[in-house]
Amino acid sequence: MSAAKGDAGRDPGSARYRDRMIGLFLLAAALFNPPLLGLFGVEGKILGVPLLYGWVFGLWAAVIALAALAGRTR
Repeated sequence: MSAAKGDAGRDPGSARYRDRMIGLFLLAAALFNPPLLGLFGVEGKILGVPLLYGWVFGLWAAVIALAALAGRTR
């Protein structure tokens, strides 16, 4: 059984899926880069949470959400 034409990018083995995951990895690697993290290592708090921790956990949640969206099938 083969997938319909419109489902070609949703197959976990497809090149489009692989490209999305590679792009997500590169984006996450750039955002978790130490020079960029250094920008948020200042004395500051948002809702009682240090700015650096908020940035790291916010990015982490965003990367997980983007991975879930990229791997979603219908």
